Amino acid sequence: MLNLLAELKSRQGDRPDLALRLWYVALALLVVFAATVLNAALPLRLLDPRWLQGLIQALLSQGFLPLIALVLLQLAVVFNPESSRLRRRRDRFSRLALVAALGFALLIPLQLISTWGSLNQQTSGQNQQRLQGLAVIGQLRQAISAATSHQDLASRLAALPIPQSGSSSAVDLVLPFPQRQRNLLEGLARSEAQLTSEATTPAPIPWPALIETALRVIPTALALAGGFLVLGYGSRSGRTSAR
Repeated sequence: MLNLLAELKSRQGDRPDLALRLWYVALALLVVFAATVLNAALPLRLLDPRWLQGLIQALLSQGFLPLIALVLLQLAVVFNPESSRLRRRRDRFSRLALVAALGFALLIPLQLISTWGSLNQQTSGQNQQRLQGLAVIGQLRQAISAATSHQDLASRLAALPIPQSGSSSAVDLVLPFPQRQRNLLEGLARSEAQLTSEATTPAPIPWPALIETALRVIPTALALAGGFLVLGYGSRSGRTSAR
């Protein structure tokens, strides 16, 4: 690798052309990165945790593209240091690299927040299902309590907007109706107590999911943030010392 760089540097006539090619490759990588992130971001759903998780994954999976582009731009300036245009571009992107370093570091808390929000949405959906279940139990209790016979109960249950609510086994029909009615009401009471207990019990903090998310995001986010920080700060230090 060092021999190749030395050979390239020795070719004075090829250096400006090589620098220009490196700039074009860096620009292509930046365009691919921007297009990928834009595709993940649109349409905007700022209040949807799943949208934020998808955007974060796109940034982490494609974050190496602008990093490589910045390295190529640094090399372009090395091969053609006389080009003021390339130096200005390098300085501009180096300043943006510091911003990118901060942005990738902020992806860690954003990912944790989005995971928490997604889990809260799931818990809210489960609570909604429990409330619907309690409403169904109330309808069933009313129909069973008002019934006077097996046939009357079957017709009342069939009228309810509940799938297969009128089904009954041969064993149920053999029982005296008061006993069957009592058994059904007791079963509804147990189901209602279980749903009520689940609805009133506070959901535990989902530490396993949060830890898994952190372990999946932190290494990549910190590596990318560190890479941008080194390139951005190193370029600023080099320009300061050159002055």
